[in-house]
Order: sequence, then structure tokens, then C-alpha cells
Amino acid sequence: MKKRLILFLLASTLLALGACGYKVPVLPDESSQSIASASESTSAESISAESTSAESTSAESSQPEAEAKELKVHYIDVWQGDSAFIELPDGKCMLIDSGEYEYAGRVISLIDCLGYKKLDYVIVTHPHTDHMGGMQRVIENFKIGEIYMPEAVGDTGAFINLLEAIDNMGLSINIAKSGVEIPLSSGAKARFVAPVAIVEDLNNCSAMLHLSYGERSFLFTGDAEILEEETVTDNIDCDVLKVGHHGSYTSSGNAFLKKASPEIAVISCGKGNDYGHPHSDALKRLEKAGVKKIYRTDLLGNITVATNGKTLETVYGIKPSGYKWVLNIGSKKLHAAECDSAIEMKESNKAYSKRSLKELQELGYTLCGSCKPQE
Repeated sequence: MKKRLILFLLASTLLALGACGYKVPVLPDESSQSIASASESTSAESISAESTSAESTSAESSQPEAEAKELKVHYIDVWQGDSAFIELPDGKCMLIDSGEYEYAGRVISLIDCLGYKKLDYVIVTHPHTDHMGGMQRVIENFKIGEIYMPEAVGDTGAFINLLEAIDNMGLSINIAKSGVEIPLSSGAKARFVAPVAIVEDLNNCSAMLHLSYGERSFLFTGDAEILEEETVTDNIDCDVLKVGHHGSYTSSGNAFLKKASPEIAVISCGKGNDYGHPHSDALKRLEKAGVKKIYRTDLLGNITVATNGKTLETVYGIKPSGYKWVLNIGSKKLHAAECDSAIEMKESNKAYSKRSLKELQELGYTLCGSCKPQE
């Protein structure tokens, strides 16, 4: 069933593309609006990925850690894109989206430096490249458990490459749609509240996930616009909302916000982006809905919200640390951190790792002949 879904998506995409070369679609124009200031009233200090890892995860995510009692959501700054990495209370983890191709290194670095070697759950909300363009690179750098995607077909080379990578790795796809639950443990619960239907506009096919732990809950919305928000009938009450479509005026409708009633909103967008995200209309609706704090990746970088099931703590500015190696995820070369090639490497190809040389070589990396990395 899952294998057939991959083949169906691949065949459907190839039919849509025809015999011509791949063409990356241009996002539709959105009227430029002024950007309101974000609420930045957090008293928490920035933390390092290394210190976060010590609190909440074991060396490999599939090994439950008895001491791990927190759920942490890292909203990764992938410029004008979306990516969220979730550390679950049992030591497992989940990745929702990856941002564009050139920002995959940021996602890989954060996850690696937090101490994870496996992604237990991977969710692709919809096939737009600012959400899944880097996913092929990401999944090729970790062991993978379950993958969830809606039955929506993209028309980009990145989407084709992702499907081929999934197939080549012998993985399968679970359908993400309203009513589907992801089996979690340690008191965490996850269920998709959308898509209810697959429509032509891919934004409105976004997989929307409701994640709860104890008394606290999170809602992830992809690029869902008001059209899709109005189809959601499940309970979406949450404490933390990942704002839809980077804070566009086309998302975060009044009725949806009233049902969700978040106290914290996180907006993933790029500084100086061409769309004017987040739009003032969306920000005003969030404030009207009673959102107490609005955090933005364009202003704060990576944002982390942690909960023990009762309280919430928000910090920002987390960066990868404790790494030994610099990876060229394009050429699959492995360098010592002080290597000239590593220092001069393009940021779009760079990732940081604390894994062993043997583990990285098993992933296909070869050692730099100049710096000759050694444990």
C-alpha cells in the first residue's frame, strides 16, 4: 500500500511534467504590506544545541531515555521556508519540513549536534520547495523511520528527487490526512487534522499536525490558508501555533484562531523577503485573538519552545555546537573543523557533525585528503 503510494506519486508527477525539463514554479505575488513588530518579551537566555541535547536525548533517538521528560520544538531558521525539529519525551524525534535545498545544512547541523542519528518520524507538509526542497539532503544524512506526506503532487525536480530518494532507500510513505494518528509514547500524542481533501492549490493541501504532551499542545500548519483552515473540524485548541504560510494575510483567519486560541505564535520567514511576510493583517488578527507572544525567525533565528507537560519555556538563538567535523553535503567530503576547505566552503553545502568518522563514512562521506581527519 505504502509502496504503491510512492509509485503513484512518482507516476503522477512524471505525467504532469511530461517530457520537458523540470520547472520550479514561482510563488504567486502577494500584495506588499507593512511588517508589524514582533513580540519579543522573553526572559530566557540563548542556549547551545550541545546543552539542549544533554537534557533531553540519548545518542540515538530510537533508544528511549528514562530521564527525558520534556518535549522540545525547535523552529529552525531556514530563511523564507519552514522546518521544525521535535525532541519527544521518550528520546525519539520528529522532523516537519526542511526548508529550501540550500538550507538543508542548517537542519542537518542542528539535529546532528543535538545528538540524533535517526529521524523516527518525518513529515512533509506539502510539495512546495520552501518546505521540502532540502528534504532529500536531510534524509540521506540520517537513518529514517516513518515518513508522512499528503497525497498531493508537486511539479519540481526537488519533489521528484525526494520520491526517488525515498524509493532508493527502501522506505515507504504513510498518507498524511485528517484523522490519521502517529503512534507516539511517553504521553505525547500526534494526529493530523488536515488535509481533509486534496485540491489544486498545494498550499491548501498542507498536512496540519496537532501535537500534545500533558496539558500543553502545539499546532503545525504548513502553508494552510483560510480556505483549508475552514475545512478543519477536529479540535485544534493549542498553546503554541506555527503560523500558516509564513504569516501571510491569506492565512490565520479569525474563526481558525478563535478555535485554536494559542498563547504563543511562531512565524517562520526570511528577513527582507520579497513577499512582505509576515503581513500586518495576519499580525493584527493574532493580537486580536489574544496571542500573548509572537516569535519570528527573521528577527530571532532558531526558536525553541520546551514543555514538561505543564509549563512552557521559550528560548532563541540556539546554534549547533560541540561538533568535530564539517561536512560538504554536496560533494560528500568530510573535513576537520580547522581545515581551510571547510572554512572556505559555501554555506549552502556546509553542515556540522559530532558523529564518528565511521558513521559518516557509512553515510557515503569520504575523508579530505588535505586535513586527513582522525578521531
